[in-house]
Amino acid sequence: MISKIHISSPGLILQKESGKDISSPVFTKNQLVSAKVLSLLPHGKAQLLINGQQVVAKTGLLLKPGEELELKVVEQKDSVLLKLLEPSQPMGRKQLVPLIRFLSKNNALSDLARTKIPDVTNILQETALQSGKRDDSFLPRLIEKNGLLWENKMASLLDVRGQDAVRAGLDQLLKQDLKGVLLNQLALATTKGGALEKVVKGFSDTLENFQLLNTHTSESGRYLMPFPVFVGSDLSFGQLLIDTGENKEDQNKDNPKVVRVSFLLNMTNMGPVRADFSILKKAITGRFLLENDEIRDYVKSMIPELKIKFEQIEYAVGNIDCMTAVPEDIEPNVLMESLFKDENDSVLNIVI
Repeated sequence: MISKIHISSPGLILQKESGKDISSPVFTKNQLVSAKVLSLLPHGKAQLLINGQQVVAKTGLLLKPGEELELKVVEQKDSVLLKLLEPSQPMGRKQLVPLIRFLSKNNALSDLARTKIPDVTNILQETALQSGKRDDSFLPRLIEKNGLLWENKMASLLDVRGQDAVRAGLDQLLKQDLKGVLLNQLALATTKGGALEKVVKGFSDTLENFQLLNTHTSESGRYLMPFPVFVGSDLSFGQLLIDTGENKEDQNKDNPKVVRVSFLLNMTNMGPVRADFSILKKAITGRFLLENDEIRDYVKSMIPELKIKFEQIEYAVGNIDCMTAVPEDIEPNVLMESLFKDENDSVLNIVI
């Protein structure tokens, strides 16, 4: 059960349309306004009804026609910035429970690996965490192909001129983006009504819930991404949480930020392994949380080698601890819960 959920509210930017003035209706800073979503427009825009007048807003929110919003005017300069007083789609039990179940018992998704859909298999193998070697392109490759940016890619594609170019770009996305591949499979008659459709649709829904989760936490600069891990032909998923330190309400945006990275994976021989690291410029500190004292001592014996590898890539290495974890700190849902904690409460807040 996740408690004390706090979600930063996303915003909308009202834009000038040809022949129209966004100053009507007039907005003042901190003003509270009610809006109704009339329609969704291309390129991340929506048409709203505010005080009896129609305006166009650019937003990354997942809005629906007919939805009513309560907004606050944050800024009124060249453009009007509005902020939701309540999220348009709160992350409630409907979205969180499937994610907790996925993170807790995702070995069942070995079925996805056994579907033998070539494009699915290729993407999972390309984005899987590999052991024994450094891989600088792992995170960029994961972000690019794991399906969490599908809608952004589609929006960019709509800006491409020429029907042939759009078609070629779409064909590429439907083979190289995990969500695109899954949606394409659901559209094929061969997947209808069988076990394959259930597996594909279940994983597609899971990706969508991760997208919704990250949309709601993006204002606080926090993102949770699953990544595939293969042990033989068995597929499971680890978790990577990134806290960029970029809070959209931060007035000191040019100051150096502490980037926090947390990693959680249930390993075959070691059980759950969690690693939390904080990075400020090129200084790094961290900790490992392990299931028992024996595994803690084993990992601790490898810390000197890890420090040498950090130093070889010019990091100033601070303290790196190994500790036996209390059970609740290595549970599958612990990183998800940390997304909703205030920064001062954050379990990733390791001081350099």
